[in-house]
Amino acid sequence: MATYNFKKEAKVYIVHNSLRYELDVTEDLSFSQTFTDKTYPQRTLHNLNHLFEQSNIKKANPANFEFTIPALVENDLQIVQNLLIDYDSSGHSLKTFDLYISSSDIIYRLANCVITNGTYIIEKLENLKLSIQGQASSLSRSSVVPENYHGVTPQNRSGTRTFQRIEHLTASIGGTSILDGLHRVSIEVQNNISWTPFETINDSLLTNNASTSMYPSNFTLEKRIVSGSFSRYITDQNDTDVQTWQHDQAIVIKAGESQTSGYQFNLDQCTFTNRSVVEDVYSQNYDWRLNSNPDDLGTLIKYNNI
Repeated sequence: MATYNFKKEAKVYIVHNSLRYELDVTEDLSFSQTFTDKTYPQRTLHNLNHLFEQSNIKKANPANFEFTIPALVENDLQIVQNLLIDYDSSGHSLKTFDLYISSSDIIYRLANCVITNGTYIIEKLENLKLSIQGQASSLSRSSVVPENYHGVTPQNRSGTRTFQRIEHLTASIGGTSILDGLHRVSIEVQNNISWTPFETINDSLLTNNASTSMYPSNFTLEKRIVSGSFSRYITDQNDTDVQTWQHDQAIVIKAGESQTSGYQFNLDQCTFTNRSVVEDVYSQNYDWRLNSNPDDLGTLIKYNNI
């Protein structure tokens, strides 16, 4: 009888700097890679009935992946935060890693991964979450079992896994609290990258099957964006900002199990716009973005070391 592989049973691992980290992926796990199919016509003066074009597959597009993890009270998932916001040793690009997805009898490897987008999801009475999207050079089947990966040391995991509920939440713009009516906060870090063209004549001539396909290997970090939004119900106590905008405002957000755990965002020089949203209950959306250029984004966005 055939054995099926179910996504809910998958184990996800990051391998970075000779360390292996097991992730607590709770939802939205997906990964894929496509190939570029260039076609050319076969119809000629001598073969007018050749109406179908010929496929010519030589190279792969960057692989894509995404997953969502909880923000634990423990620091086991700090590695994901670091890979999202920290520069590599050159100081102007992003750190890369390998991602392994292991199910019942199949293992996938995403090589040379980079995180392109991270969204911090903060909702009252819910657990803190971090949603990750990224790209990789290649997606392949792997014969290496991540638990037995040679030359890689497993992380020391905490004895417990405690989801971090939002028992403590503060949010302010320009020093003024906006907690009244606040029901959703979202912060996003975008790393806009461009993959270096990787198709050469020599490589193209050597490509004759899937195993010899040309894969992207290098990328350039072109731009970074830190932005977010507040969703807030409109009341007679908080309607002074509706349909307005401001710039050079400090945005401070703390969310977590306590005042000393969870996430802290201390962002200066932000611009925001505020627009009305007409639904069953009228609300207002603050959409903001960071305008400064910090050398170390980790000083503005902190996890469990507030």
